[in-house]
Amino acid sequence: MVRTTTGKAVAARISDVKFGNLAPVPDSRVVLHPGQSAVVTAMSPTASPGCVTEWTLGLTLPGTDRPVTVRQPAGFFAACVGGRLQLSPFYAMRTLSGQIKRLSMSSAPPPFPATSAPEPPACTAAALRARVSSTTSGPGGSIVELRLTNGGGTCVLPGSWPAVRVHKTRGASQVAKLIPDIAALQAEKVLLATYQRGMAQKTALTLRHGGSVSIALLAPQAGSRSCRRLTSVTVYPSAAALGTGRTVRIAAPVNLCGAVRILSYLPSSPSRTAMTIARSALRSVHANPAGKAYRGDSAGYYYGTDSSAPTACGRGPYLEPVGSCGNGTIKPYGEYMGMMGSWLNWEGCSSSGLAWNQANYNMANDNFVNYHTGLGAAGYWFAAGPGRDPHYNGTYAEAEAWGAAQAKQAIARLNGKFFSFRYIFFDIENNGAAPDENGWNTVWNGPCGGRTKASYIAPEVDYATFSGFRNYIDAHSPYLAGVYSAGGRSYGSWTGIFGGGVIEHTAEWTFHSEQSKVNFPNGFSASNESAQWFANAPAACQLMWQWSGGDGVLNGYGDFDQVKTANNANPSC
Repeated sequence: MVRTTTGKAVAARISDVKFGNLAPVPDSRVVLHPGQSAVVTAMSPTASPGCVTEWTLGLTLPGTDRPVTVRQPAGFFAACVGGRLQLSPFYAMRTLSGQIKRLSMSSAPPPFPATSAPEPPACTAAALRARVSSTTSGPGGSIVELRLTNGGGTCVLPGSWPAVRVHKTRGASQVAKLIPDIAALQAEKVLLATYQRGMAQKTALTLRHGGSVSIALLAPQAGSRSCRRLTSVTVYPSAAALGTGRTVRIAAPVNLCGAVRILSYLPSSPSRTAMTIARSALRSVHANPAGKAYRGDSAGYYYGTDSSAPTACGRGPYLEPVGSCGNGTIKPYGEYMGMMGSWLNWEGCSSSGLAWNQANYNMANDNFVNYHTGLGAAGYWFAAGPGRDPHYNGTYAEAEAWGAAQAKQAIARLNGKFFSFRYIFFDIENNGAAPDENGWNTVWNGPCGGRTKASYIAPEVDYATFSGFRNYIDAHSPYLAGVYSAGGRSYGSWTGIFGGGVIEHTAEWTFHSEQSKVNFPNGFSASNESAQWFANAPAACQLMWQWSGGDGVLNGYGDFDQVKTANNANPSC
């Protein structure tokens, strides 16, 4: 029985299922010894019709005649319960604890050599020396090869991609955007190591005293587009173009006619390796701007998963599960999208773990690096709207700063992660009914506050938060910004938050219309359901569909996604 906190009954359709939110749960006898606990997972769609955010549950335990009252969890964040409610069988608390622990561990090895040795400190700009080692120009564009040398003690570059800001005549500087070239990644493999400490894994490039690596900048020709001369570049020893870097002047004439691309770190010897790889990559970019590594399967799509479950199958190359690995597999495991951070943890409102599956992260990367299939791994930031900003004042400028502050936190979590699927997504959600706990439609008394101050936020102020995040990612990292939201016109959809706001130059990831079945889609359509996009963006921006398991439409296994490879970094978006 579902009731409001005042005792009023809420219409709810209760169903028994054989899964929790992390894994299947068998219907079996649970024996509890003194001091032990059992749990039941109660699951409700995000925006079930008639749901309420202030509730109690009447739960009848086995062997009893009267229900016990279960109140909503303490704190400000509460699910919207009612309409549909799914209950798992009882299972031991230690089982749930084990499921959570396994998310941060991996039975699949990382794609790079692993070591349990202590990780050296991060390299500083003061210890590094940078110089131009060669330049070349041709019909397809120009290449600048930089040499980065460590003049201090052993240290690590904590990202697998260089962060380089390019400066040009009569124009704003820009950060070179990564292009995951297979030949470059194969050459980089000998430079990277995965440092393991307990359950933590961090991938980094280790530089000893006097050691050096090459950095290749690609400046493709862009037809009749206006061009500017490259004057200097600044190399940063981190995963983002922030803080202090090393600036190098460019003496040779190099023209920039659009976005500058960057390859992964390359060995500095033999002397011509980096330039040979760069020339091949430049030809590929010139012929296919989206990059030759993204050919997809025969239909032009890859399947993958996100967040906590399910886990991919096999021992490499890894495969997509049909629900679970016990049910069989279908096609290569093409991508993993993990929660790299959350505003709840950042603001100290929650100590719960992130929806991150280390095994899937390893397997997606291994497929990309070693088996040349799929897109690899990427991450998303669980976002807060302006109504959770501690400095909220209703202005566009403050909302934009709030979005940029979240982007800065997301970038800080890049260190130690290898993301070849070149996006950081802004995850925009609410609980589907007023009040909106994430602060997109509701203003609260602080980030973790439980008292509402206003029930309306102007769509342009919401949009400013999104813009602040997107612009900061684009301006300070080698990655691209993406956005996760819903189609339709509901309270929690893009339209329900942003009105008619249109996005540009930002890849879309949607979960509408998702399904509870595990019938794999073809062309963003399956089981009489088709992806509903949002924000009136060009079709070239329609990148990924969470086609099953999202928005509380549970399938018993987890979240499944499909990616259109032609829209990965599509220049028309």
